[in-house]
Parts: sequence; C-alpha cells; structure tokens
Amino acid sequence: MTSSEDLTFAFLETHPADAARVLERLAPASAAALLQSTPLRLVAPVLRQMLPISGARCLELLDDTETAGLLRGVGAQAGVALLRFLGAERRARLLAQLPTALTIAYDLLLGYPEGTVGAWMDPRALALPSDMTASESLERVRRADESLIADPYVIDRNQRLLGYVELADLLRANAGTPLTRLVRTSPHRLPAQSLLAGLRDHPGWREASALPVVDRGDRLVGAITHAALQRALATEQRISTPRHPGNTLSGIAGAYWFGVAALIQAVVGLLPDERSKGEP
Repeated sequence: MTSSEDLTFAFLETHPADAARVLERLAPASAAALLQSTPLRLVAPVLRQMLPISGARCLELLDDTETAGLLRGVGAQAGVALLRFLGAERRARLLAQLPTALTIAYDLLLGYPEGTVGAWMDPRALALPSDMTASESLERVRRADESLIADPYVIDRNQRLLGYVELADLLRANAGTPLTRLVRTSPHRLPAQSLLAGLRDHPGWREASALPVVDRGDRLVGAITHAALQRALATEQRISTPRHPGNTLSGIAGAYWFGVAALIQAVVGLLPDERSKGEP
C-alpha cells in the first residue's frame, strides 16, 4: 500500500462525512473505483453520509455482488435511500442477494413514500413480546442482533405497541416477573406515514432520543432516532436546494478541501482500469 493510500484510508476512517462530500464532487466512475478498492468497514460509513443519488450513481458502476455487499454494510436506512435511485430490475436482483431479514426490512421501507417517517425509520428496533418474563427478556437482549436504539419496546402478539421496558428494571426484577408488570407507557409514537418536515419540534424529542414508529392499529414497525431525523431533513434540503458553481466552490474549506480531493483523485489514478482489461 502506498503512502497516498494510507493517508486516504485514514481520512475515510476518521472523517467519513467530509470524505463523502469529496466523493460527491468526483466523477461517479472515479468515486466508484475508490469504493471498490477500499475495505468495507471504511466504505460503509462514507456511503451512509453521501447523498443517496450520488451514492447510487457509484453503485450503478459496480457489479451486483459488490453492490449487495455494500448494501449489507450500510444497513437498511441508508441502503433503502440508495435503492430508490436504482432501476426496479436491478433492485430486485440485489434484494435477492441479501439476507432474508435485511430483504424484509428493505421491502418494508421501500413501501413508504420518500419524505415520510417510515422511509427513514430503523425497522430492526428490538421489540419483546409481552408474555415474556424478566429473565427471558434479558436473555433476548443479550443475544439481540437488532439495533438496540433505546430501551426495548414491548408488544402484544398482534404487534401492537404497549410501551417500553427499561433495562435497569429488567436487571432489578426477579427472574419470573412478567414483562407486563415492568412495561412503561410510550406517550409519544409516530405514524409511519407522517411527514418528516413536521417533526423537527415534536415534543417527544424533549424526552427521548428515539421514538417508536407505528402503522395502522398501533402496530410497531420500527423506531426513528433524532439523529436519523436530522440526517433525513438535511438530505431532503440538499436534494431540493439547487447548486451553482459559485456556491459549490465557496462551500469548500479552502486549500484543505482541494488538498483532500486531489489526494483521493491521485489514489483513484493508481487504481487499475477494470474496463480496459478486456480491450485489445
């Protein structure tokens, strides 16, 4: 590995949001080449920070196996935003290569219109059935592979949201204590079809950093964090704001930005041209 590659990888790892801004300014082929040659653990955080339309343009230039790997790495929230900008045929091929649980999450999110809470929620929020005991619930938490955004939610067998349970309460409770005795009411819950634009000042954010998302009949379908809401609003604003050459240049932090862009472009130039391998 060259010193330029070392510096680029270090920059991608420590400043994923800044790196995303640089990659958005590169030609899609150059940005795709860098994503292709970089370890997934470094690529995923950067791709999550990119404008979905810019990231999708890069994915269009990668094969299905590489793209499916990146979609697994970025997770459902960012992945579905990328998939929205890919053609239906390719989207179906990619979903067929993903693990079943992730495919279900993607299908669920793709069913909600852009600009709604449902399109940006995390569908893997941990939910515990109300007929579990405290010890069973703790064991479920310990081996959870879902996103533990906050204290676990509690649902009935119809997936109706009953509330949440604090981990501290689970740890203090006797092993056989029914979860129904520990559940706390969730005063704030967001309809999946509600628009993001009206939630910036929702009173629920004064009490929690993540709020449950419900569908018809109060059925729990996921959760959304305040951070995810802010990213969604920022993404929509950036997509809807027209860019002008003068504004773009003025938004770059002087020589630092140009230096980083030049460094990444230099590394891209060192990558083999995959398209030329089959040419005489």
